[in-house]
Amino acid sequence: MIDEAQLPAFQRYQLGFTRHIRDPKGQPRPAQLQARRMRVYTEIVFNNLFGAVSACFPVAQQTLGKRAWLKLVRGFFAHHQAGSPLFRQIPEEFLRYLDTRADLPPYLTSLAHYEWIELAIASADTEVDTTTVDAEGDLLTGVPAFVAAYALLSYDYPVHRISAHHKPKDPLPQAAHFLVFRDAGDEVRFIELNPVTARLLGLLQGGGSTSRQALLQLAEELAHPDPEVIVRFGIDILLDLKAQGAILGVHRQEKA
Repeated sequence: MIDEAQLPAFQRYQLGFTRHIRDPKGQPRPAQLQARRMRVYTEIVFNNLFGAVSACFPVAQQTLGKRAWLKLVRGFFAHHQAGSPLFRQIPEEFLRYLDTRADLPPYLTSLAHYEWIELAIASADTEVDTTTVDAEGDLLTGVPAFVAAYALLSYDYPVHRISAHHKPKDPLPQAAHFLVFRDAGDEVRFIELNPVTARLLGLLQGGGSTSRQALLQLAEELAHPDPEVIVRFGIDILLDLKAQGAILGVHRQEKA
């Protein structure tokens, strides 16, 4: 713990200045600054933060209501200790803050994550080395190569249906599953998945199994009497995902 009394005067001033900006009602204004001038600083800084957060979570804002949303963002600004100084990571820091709040609607964190993931996928600085991918390879016998920016997600609430007029009271009896990815045109796309397809993509996500291996494992988990039915079902789904741009092809095998 820092003993502020031992700090130089300018550092004590900086700490007092930033504390007041973060929490103008709870922290005293530095005596050297006029109230009018200090108010300009606090309004500019908070309004920038408020705009950045609200732009990323429009549905969460509408669902919670203007007054409650303003109070929530003020609490975030005043009390959250961010792990990154980067402005573009403010929405992710806001998600971390939501995890600390037990007084919010139980669906709000899931809804906020669902809204944030679009920004995360759109801005992900990653790409696939296309020289390692065979776009025309056999998708059944090969290991599928997914696009570089994608996420496989599951939520306990119907996040895609939540709005100011539809606020779920209870979790879903079965999780809502989604594949979110950035296609070749840099458009972020959301695909709702049924539980079986979500499990299949989960098995393939690590890149260690061929489609056939994953489908046979899925058939075993389902205790299906005819595994080849699951194989045919699964390959059709994977071909459709390839047509939609989520799968690029199969990984080329390294030559011995």
